[in-house]
Amino acid sequence: MEVTQAPSAATATEAGAESSLSPIARTIAIYSNPAGAWVGLRNRSQWWFPLIVMTLLSLCLSAALYERAVIPMISEQWDQMVEDGRMTAEQVDRMEQGLHSPVGMVMGAVPQILAWPITMLLLGAGIAFGMNFILGKKLPFRVAFEVACWSSLVLIPASLLTAVLAWSKETMKGIHLGPGILVPMADPPQKWQIGAASFLDAFGPFELWTVAVVIIGASTLSGAPRKSTLWVIGGLYIALRLLMAALAAMFAPGA
Repeated sequence: MEVTQAPSAATATEAGAESSLSPIARTIAIYSNPAGAWVGLRNRSQWWFPLIVMTLLSLCLSAALYERAVIPMISEQWDQMVEDGRMTAEQVDRMEQGLHSPVGMVMGAVPQILAWPITMLLLGAGIAFGMNFILGKKLPFRVAFEVACWSSLVLIPASLLTAVLAWSKETMKGIHLGPGILVPMADPPQKWQIGAASFLDAFGPFELWTVAVVIIGASTLSGAPRKSTLWVIGGLYIALRLLMAALAAMFAPGA
């Protein structure tokens, strides 16, 4: 007669832990215990929760700031173009009327709905590339996408603080939560100033906190050593922020 051995208490506890972390509990763990926030994600998809939260947050904050800070910032840019002779005052008046219309508001909301999911997909692909092809560890794209989405919850305080500053300044320009605030800005800013500020902001407290959570998540779910993951994810992050700073400077209207 074959005897079936019952699973041990440790195995049962581990299996229960793998399935017991709800989205709310995982959100709390991202802030309070990031090392323990990843249990169960290899076997159970929950990327939808942080993705919905961050997309709705971005959409709500954009809607709240649209009349207060976004339109004034755009109008200021158009007024400068009128002074430079690149636009007429009549053209600006027509375009400003369009911004205040329902169609203009909807057109402003569409990029917010699309931008965050696309950003998370790209970051998930970058994390998967670093862990699979640079470190040689197995981290499926779906799991890397989980890491990107859940780590992004760390940016909620930064988003709220940015919104408060934008509301008080009545513009989205010149808001820095990192060392980029130390770069002296001309009026209008020069391209190198915009690029330097963008790159230095990569080392702000919320950005570094997010990168740290990504490193912990990627290391935990792939089994890679934490130090090796730090070098890979940290290197990719710096390379990405250098590229973003270069693009910001390239497309800036400054001299």
